[in-house]
Amino acid sequence: MATTEEYVTNKQLKRSVGQLDGVLRMMDENRPCEDVLVQLSAVKSSIDKAMKLVIARNINNCVDAMTTADVQNLEHSL
Repeated sequence: MATTEEYVTNKQLKRSVGQLDGVLRMMDENRPCEDVLVQLSAVKSSIDKAMKLVIARNINNCVDAMTTADVQNLEHSL
């Protein structure tokens, strides 16, 4: 079963796919360049958000795996 974080990330990526499909349709319809670029920007923002979710999940997993000694060493180095 997928975790909540995985569900949210998958949902975000599926949204990006839908947006990209829309861009392809716009291009097939010879829509104006400005309109296509606006939608491509939306796709990029959506993918950036998914990337941030993946990075945050990875950071949380790394921190959860740290031992007390690791945390103390990290605190000392800061």
